[in-house]
Amino acid sequence: MTVEGVRHSAILSALFGGTDESEPPGAAQFIKERLYFATLRSKPKSTANTHYFCTDDEFVYENFYADFGPLNLAMLYRYCCKLNKKLKSFTLTRKRIVHYTSFDQRKRSNAAVLIAGYAVI
Repeated sequence: MTVEGVRHSAILSALFGGTDESEPPGAAQFIKERLYFATLRSKPKSTANTHYFCTDDEFVYENFYADFGPLNLAMLYRYCCKLNKKLKSFTLTRKRIVHYTSFDQRKRSNAAVLIAGYAVI
């Protein structure tokens, strides 16, 4: 959302009712206009411009005691392969890709480690 050439954050846009058409609301941008990370309460439907995917049930940490992560390097590798495949997919070429997760703290932190690991690699 722009007003007199000033760009407002997604938080201000959400508070005051406006949304920026180029960014999914409340999402952190990892690759400009291409890859985003968001925490959502419910499963969104993909649109003509946006593809949503979640890995909360695919990459699950097997705990030893009362711990919850982080996920191991093999899972990070599988996530990177999956995300690269989505980014290179012909059918998703013109779509924004949003990796979303739930508000569950354990799943949320593991999902954040995955996308942050992808960003570093």
